[in-house]
Amino acid sequence: MKRIRGLFFGIIVIVCSVLACGLLPLSAAQENQEAGSWELIMQLAVSQPVRMAAFFDENFGVTGGFSGKGKTNVTTDGGKTWTLSESSGGCLYGVEVIDTSRIWVCGRMTGQSFTTPGGLRLSKDGGRSFEPSTSYTTIPGECPMGFINENTGWVYQNRALSATADGGKSWHKLLLPEGVAKVKAVSPLSASEGYILDETGMVFFTGNQGETWESLALSREDFPGMKAAVMEATTAGLRFFDRENGLAVMALTGSGTPQLVAFRTGDGGKNWQVEIIDQGIGSVFLSHDGRFVTCYRPGASGIKVYRYRGDAREEGN
Repeated sequence: MKRIRGLFFGIIVIVCSVLACGLLPLSAAQENQEAGSWELIMQLAVSQPVRMAAFFDENFGVTGGFSGKGKTNVTTDGGKTWTLSESSGGCLYGVEVIDTSRIWVCGRMTGQSFTTPGGLRLSKDGGRSFEPSTSYTTIPGECPMGFINENTGWVYQNRALSATADGGKSWHKLLLPEGVAKVKAVSPLSASEGYILDETGMVFFTGNQGETWESLALSREDFPGMKAAVMEATTAGLRFFDRENGLAVMALTGSGTPQLVAFRTGDGGKNWQVEIIDQGIGSVFLSHDGRFVTCYRPGASGIKVYRYRGDAREEGN
């Protein structure tokens, strides 16, 4: 009897060890999924109208909201206090924070209760003042945009992808890839080279102003029938730090539980590592260094800021 008990105990130990070491076969999605990669560091309720919230780091953040009262608000102390920028224009649909000085906002050109011009505008002093509207004509609706600096960036609206290399004085349209769905996020490397992410989870790369595109599918086996959430603000983020290392974040909704998910690549998008950030959906901002994700959910959840636990530019699996 003792030998039988000993044998049974030994089998249990072996099975437990195999499970702990991950030696039993897993699905492809499970093998490529990393739990606990992100931590919630901030949850804020604010009084100003909000569509988009965007934190550059633990301290510096920006909001933009609906109606003429939805002008830019800036915090430098992690949301303890906020300063209204009267010159930003209201009814904002997109925010891009390059650093703690340079902020782009995208809003309606004109509208009820507007006291200052809208459109696509740049601040070079941390949101205290904004320059005149660029020549880009905005429309009501989400405004995915990415800027390398105050001069070079991409903006997507009205089913058109436009690029500037002179701070918005002039724009040229890039041909979109055939069959692309609605673009949810952009990540330029230059005025002519960069990546876009569509609502179905397809990433596309061009190195020649959109003349040709390479398609790179995110790993979405665990999210069948789901795509980027639809709001009046951007619900996805995309940053490529170079041609190999990139990060996509999507608020996914559809047949399953709504999820805020990150997808990381270290081989130019051939393979992606899945990182669950949280459940639920909202507008999404991914910081330039890939370390912070800001999600705004109307209602009790408010603004949530998540920080990546590792090196944001480390290679994916």
